[in-house]
Amino acid sequence: MIDDFCIFILSHDRAGNIDTIDSLERYGYSGDWYIVIHHEEDKREYIEEYGEDKVIFYDHDEVAKELDLADNLARRKTITFSRYACFKIARDLGYTYFMEFDDDYHSFQWRFNKHFEYEDISSSFKLDKYIKPAIEYLQTAGLDTICMAQGGDFIGGSEGSFGQKVQTKRKAMNTFLCRSDKPFKFIGTMNEDVNTYVRKQQLGKLFLTVNVASAQQAQTQSNDGGITDLYLDMGTYVKSMYTVMVNPSCTTLNKLRGQTSERIHHRINWKSAVPKILPESAKTTSNE
Repeated sequence: MIDDFCIFILSHDRAGNIDTIDSLERYGYSGDWYIVIHHEEDKREYIEEYGEDKVIFYDHDEVAKELDLADNLARRKTITFSRYACFKIARDLGYTYFMEFDDDYHSFQWRFNKHFEYEDISSSFKLDKYIKPAIEYLQTAGLDTICMAQGGDFIGGSEGSFGQKVQTKRKAMNTFLCRSDKPFKFIGTMNEDVNTYVRKQQLGKLFLTVNVASAQQAQTQSNDGGITDLYLDMGTYVKSMYTVMVNPSCTTLNKLRGQTSERIHHRINWKSAVPKILPESAKTTSNE
């Protein structure tokens, strides 16, 4: 059991179809977990399926007052509200630490073996073994949040940029590990995670993804419910354009070429995005 910690599963219109719950059990999670929905959701279906003590709903309108969606579309089916609401929910429940999970994770993997060599290992993965040291890292490094990698980060396997060695990147998506007493506000109707990790780090916060472990979820736009209809309605161009609007000094749009198609995606110029910390060796003792 992990003390003073819980997992929030952020869900919309998927009562009875939350893959993440099964994954928590299969991958050895022993702590508390809750499903988070906004107050306009039909919570009866969730309660009937998972029990009243597992379903938490928040006032969408109250949370919306504090957030910048970067548009005037008044769309309510966005995960942005739930992400921010979790900080207050965790405090109200008495938890210092929490993780935010989407509701469609079907597997977790270690990405390096005990010799720190790249290897995709799901059979021995245990969430508890990831969470405990991750909380310690969050504390000792003074991070605002830390996330697992995603399956797509390891395209190319050991030859890909994220599979060559154990490392971190200054990004944060999906599996946010946070402190309830260190809240930060998510930005934008779409691409809220990217908008946020770029903008907040411009202002001195520190977000990281560690590549020792990853979460695998359903492919975007392939799973009914959630905010799939929002992606289908607005497309990847609009999604990526939110990041350019929020961070115009360091982001552009770019084409990503897959095996069978192309799509618009954001590109971040990290040299222009975040403050740089100079080592002590760069300090001069000259009076000039």
